[in-house]
Amino acid sequence: MRVQSWAISDVGRQRVANEDCHYVDTELGLLLVLDGMGGHRAGEVASKLAMETISAFYTAHAVNSRLGPEMFDDYDHRFTYHTNLLRQAVFIANRVVVEKSMSEEGLVGMGSTLTGLAVHEFTASLINVGDSRTYLIRNGTIEQISKDHTLAEDQVERGMMSREEARDSQLKHILSSVIGVDSRIRVHMDELVLSPGDMFLLCSDGLTAVMNDEETLTFIMSGPPGPGVLGRLIEEVNERGGPDNTTLVLTVLGNDREPTDETSESE
Repeated sequence: MRVQSWAISDVGRQRVANEDCHYVDTELGLLLVLDGMGGHRAGEVASKLAMETISAFYTAHAVNSRLGPEMFDDYDHRFTYHTNLLRQAVFIANRVVVEKSMSEEGLVGMGSTLTGLAVHEFTASLINVGDSRTYLIRNGTIEQISKDHTLAEDQVERGMMSREEARDSQLKHILSSVIGVDSRIRVHMDELVLSPGDMFLLCSDGLTAVMNDEETLTFIMSGPPGPGVLGRLIEEVNERGGPDNTTLVLTVLGNDREPTDETSESE
C-alpha cells in the first residue's frame, strides 16, 4: 500500500506556544499527532517525549513480527502484531512521561493526548488516548474512527447522557485518559482493512473545537489532497478564533498492483 502524507501545525490565535507535535514516516507508514498539556511549556515536553518514545519503539520492532507476546504488557490476540506493538509503544511512553514528570517540579502533572495510525500491507492499526482524533474519508463521506476519552463520552457509553447532550456538555472538555498523568491508562485500539483511495485525517482538538465533521469534509474535498487543503483548513480555524494549537496530518492511500506477499511500496 502506497502512502502519501502532508502535515501542518499552527499555534493559533490565542496561545503563545505550540504544545502539539506530529510524526510522519511514510516509508514505515507511521503517523502520529499529539497535543500536550501542562503549565510552563510542560505540555510541549510531554508531547515531544511521548512522540519520540512511541516512534522509536515502533520503528525498532515493526519489521520483526516474530517477536513473541512475552514482550507485551497485555497482548490482545484479536488484533495483529502491529496493532499490539503500537499499543505497547503507548504503554511505554506513558511510563516514560510519568517518570519524567516526577523528576522535575515544573513538569508535575504534564501529559499528552495521542492519535496514531500505522499502515502495514493492507491494514491500518489505529490507536488513541484522549481527544485528538482520526477520521476516515472514504467515498465522499467522513467518519470518526478514534474514540474520545472524555467524561462526556464516558457518560454516553454508560447510558447516562445522550449523544446530543454530550455535544453541548462542558464534560466534553474534561479528559478521562491522558498519556503521562497516571500509571494506569486507557488506550483505544482498532484495525481497518484498507482500500485504495482511502484518506485519513489526524488532528488535535484545535480543529474540532471550532469545526464539525461535515465542515471539515467540505474543506478536504475542495481540492486535491496536499498542503493547500491543510493550509485552508488552518486559515478557517484561525478565522473562527483559533482558540488552541491545531495540528493536521492528511494521508492518502493507494496501490498500483495486486496484494502480494512482498513488502508493500511506500512513498
